[in-house]
Formats: sequence, C-alpha cells, structure tokens
Amino acid sequence: MAEPPKKKKVKMAVVEVEPAEVAAPAKKAPKAKEAAPAKGSKKAKAADGAVGSSALASSSADVQSVTAALLTAKCGSAKTQLDRAQVHKAVVALLTHVERTRANNLLDDDALPIHVLVGTKAVPKAVGKATQDKAVPLPLPYPFVSLDTAEICLITKDPQRTYKDKLAAAGLRAKVIGVSKLKKKYHPYEAKRELCASYDVFLADHSVLPMLPPLLGKVFYEKKKLPTPVDLKKADIRAEMARAACGTLFRHASGTSNSLQVGTSEQAPERIVENVVAAVEQVVANHTKGKWAEIQTLQLRTTNSIALPFFSSLPHA
Repeated sequence: MAEPPKKKKVKMAVVEVEPAEVAAPAKKAPKAKEAAPAKGSKKAKAADGAVGSSALASSSADVQSVTAALLTAKCGSAKTQLDRAQVHKAVVALLTHVERTRANNLLDDDALPIHVLVGTKAVPKAVGKATQDKAVPLPLPYPFVSLDTAEICLITKDPQRTYKDKLAAAGLRAKVIGVSKLKKKYHPYEAKRELCASYDVFLADHSVLPMLPPLLGKVFYEKKKLPTPVDLKKADIRAEMARAACGTLFRHASGTSNSLQVGTSEQAPERIVENVVAAVEQVVANHTKGKWAEIQTLQLRTTNSIALPFFSSLPHA
C-alpha cells in the first residue's frame, strides 16, 4: 500500500521540475536585462528576436504576453483560434508519456523533439523546387535552440575566412565551410552523412543556397537538415543568425500533411503551449491559402509516440 503514493510523488516531482526552473531565473531577470540591453533592443526591433529578454517570465499571463507580442508583429493580431486548455492537455499527456518511457530506459535521457502535425483539407498548390527546398524560419516565443550552445554549421561563399572573422567579431561560435571546401572534402556519401550528424543546425548564405542540394545529397533531405538561408551582409549578424536558427522551420509540403518542431521534452509545458500557438498561427496566417477554413487536424507528437489531437474540423462538403 505504501508504494503507490511513492510513485505518485515521483511523477509530481517530474512534472514540477520545469516550472521550478522557470521560476528560479525570474528572480535573476533584472540582472539579465541589465547585462544585455543592447542585444535585446536590437532583437526587439527585428521582431524575430523579441523573444529573448522576456523568456524568463513565470506567470501564465506573462508567458502568454510574449506570444501575443510576437503574433501581433508577425500575423497582425494577437488573437488565436486555438483552445490553450486543450493544447495544454495534449502537451502534459505527451510529456507524461516521455517520462514513463524514460523510466523504463534509464540510459535514454536526451531531450526529445516535439512536433506539431498540420493536416489540411486539400493538397496545397505546387511550388517550384527552389521554394520547396527553402525553409522559412518562424520565430517562437521560447526558442529551443541557443546560438551559444547549439552546434551550428554555416556554409558560405569563398573565401570562408572572411565569414569566420565576421562571426568571431560578433562573438558567435559556428563551423564555417566554404563552397569549394564542401565540394572537395565532403564529396563521398559517408563524409556527407558524417557532416549531417555532426551539427544541430545548418545555415547558408542565401547567395549559395541554390547550389547546395546536389552538393549535400539525399541524406540532408532525409534528415530534413537542408540549410536555412541567412543574409550575411546584414549589419547585425547575431540577430540574423538568431532569426534563422532559434525558431522553427516551415517547409512547403507536397501533400496534405506537414510537420514542424515546436520544442523539446526538456521545456516547461507552459512554454511548449505558447510555442505551439505561435507556430500554428503563423502557418495558418502566412502559409495556408484558406486560413483556418483549410485546417483539418492539428496533432502533437514526439519520437516514437502516437499523435495526440488538439484541434479538428469537419472536411469540406
């Protein structure tokens, strides 16, 4: 009889870990804002980077206010047709599944990606191959990628030394590969596969993007790691890199189903909910012809899990 209560306490402890981590930094928020006001202000003006300094908010109202500001900038309105309570239920259920799975496999402690599956009622209009290969960055209120910790690979024009020096001057850490080096060193399939597995995020100067698909090969298509374009001529290179790397990526689908990552299992449920709302609203407002009338289903899933629905509508008559 004593064991069931202990199990419940363990689950409660797991669920409460993330909110505790969110609340703790909130006390240090004033210091963080004072330490980097210049960076924050530049990102705020860029809209895509308006997520930085407010990411330490702990209350539900503050968390949602970050999303509201982002949606107003990107969609023209802070309103959403999603039921946050329903999204929260799906997020909590998914995270509970992740914790139960880890309890049976103590060696598996890596953060798992959380994806939103978007189902539309009709096949979208076909786009050209260049557009289909070009990922569209969507900013999130609570990014799951950090420029300071993520392994980033940047593909540039020659000479690559110019861009290495530019990143170093901005205090950015990334592997820089010029196009000529990419052709010579990473021509074999095994070399391409090793390159793909070595980095979390791939970025590329927009001027060299069209020539990259054949150079990178099918392994980058299969892993959905085709580089995201960046404009390396921008004065604020940090803000430009953050725009491309620290959000989620929307890629044009050729069918009625699409997927985009909105977080990881290490994030607090409240933050994942806001990322879901922000990502879905941007996809619907800016990348879906029929807006909400075209959305059939929205589901949440992670690696090797079932898809949990949190929105559905009737099909076209």
